Amino acid sequence: MNETTQISTSRLDLIPLNREQLGNYLDQEENFSRDVGPTSRAILTPILQKAIRMKLLKLEQTSLRDSGWITYWLIKVPPEGFGAGMIGFKGLPDQNGDVEIGYGIDPIYRNQGYTTEAVRGMIAWAFNDVRCQRITAPGTLRSNLASSKVLKKVGMKIYAETPDTISWCLKKEDYYLKYE
Repeated sequence: MNETTQISTSRLDLIPLNREQLGNYLDQEENFSRDVGPTSRAILTPILQKAIRMKLLKLEQTSLRDSGWITYWLIKVPPEGFGAGMIGFKGLPDQNGDVEIGYGIDPIYRNQGYTTEAVRGMIAWAFNDVRCQRITAPGTLRSNLASSKVLKKVGMKIYAETPDTISWCLKKEDYYLKYE
């Protein structure tokens, strides 16, 4: 069973955001900053705003035990603890044990290995749950070279391609063969 607690990596803290915090990130920047600290607004695109609104609805119907699969996790960069990005899954693992990951980081914090480290932290967290057997990143745009680089670094493999997209996955057994 996964508890929705903070994940710490060698350089980052990943903080699961509750419903109130997610809502404040959208509409109450001052309250959000007071609660969790200063955070990037550069990543708050219309796409992320829509995704947060959907997550808020899903969180209403989700148990606390499973909320880590639904919410966004804030990527905090020490030493100042700045919220540089968001990462999360797009729901609970499905009947096959598959779950999709998504992430974004402030442009100022790119090319420093933070996204790769955050994805590795989330992968380790997810694979500690028996329900999760495979993590996917379907439909990654070919033009998003940075994201493909991250997915390759964490051990994901290509499982499908279109002229515009690449779909990636990491199976639990492959992860444990590599890291355990």
